[in-house]
Amino acid sequence: MNEINEYGSFDFLSNLLTVLAWGVIAYLAYRMYRKNPVQQVGWKAFLVLLTGITSFSITWMMASTVIRIAVLPLGVWVLYFFLKRKEGRWERYRKFAWLGFGANYIFLLSVLVASSIGHFVYPADHAETFVSDVKEASILSVHPNGSEKAALNVKVLNSELQKLKQSQVYDGTWYEYTFVQEKARYERFPYLLLDAKPKWGSGVRSTIYVEKDGKGLLIQTPSESLYFRSTQSFVVGGDEK
Repeated sequence: MNEINEYGSFDFLSNLLTVLAWGVIAYLAYRMYRKNPVQQVGWKAFLVLLTGITSFSITWMMASTVIRIAVLPLGVWVLYFFLKRKEGRWERYRKFAWLGFGANYIFLLSVLVASSIGHFVYPADHAETFVSDVKEASILSVHPNGSEKAALNVKVLNSELQKLKQSQVYDGTWYEYTFVQEKARYERFPYLLLDAKPKWGSGVRSTIYVEKDGKGLLIQTPSESLYFRSTQSFVVGGDEK
């Protein structure tokens, strides 16, 4: 389970945009410092900038992306309290403090840009975003309804990845086997897909279950569940039809 959830943790776009955001902040700080380098100490300006980033923020989820908007400049207030004790010190460093607070919005912009681009590069309606490399993949029966002898046909699954179609998982069959009392022990997705790697750089984290007939994948992410169907079974030795 840990391998499944953690493998896709590298988010290429988010990391790239974060590095670019820091580059913009560093450039602005350097421009500020160069205007009057005699009266300012470089490492002090850097610490002031980092402290200025501290803020009270409003956080919410938007399209599976965590959005944080800085509201109160807590770091700036703390710096003002301490730097005001010595005459002229606040005036020399306050621009770095406010740059630190403004950095929150530069980071916010980078998150929004990364999220917008990510929806096109790593579309959630394509199974390959979550299951791209299955060379070392296998399945594990996690419910008594599954067969211990079942195995993954890697060749078939690999050939079907681009053909998988997204579908509705909550159909009549799901209701019948989930809520009808005499079939309460039936599990539609008794197999867990192990060691399947997501698309490189996607940053997706998911747990993937295989349908009993070997033709469906239920992909569960922290924010949603996605269901994809294949034209042929990629499970052998089970009860596939």
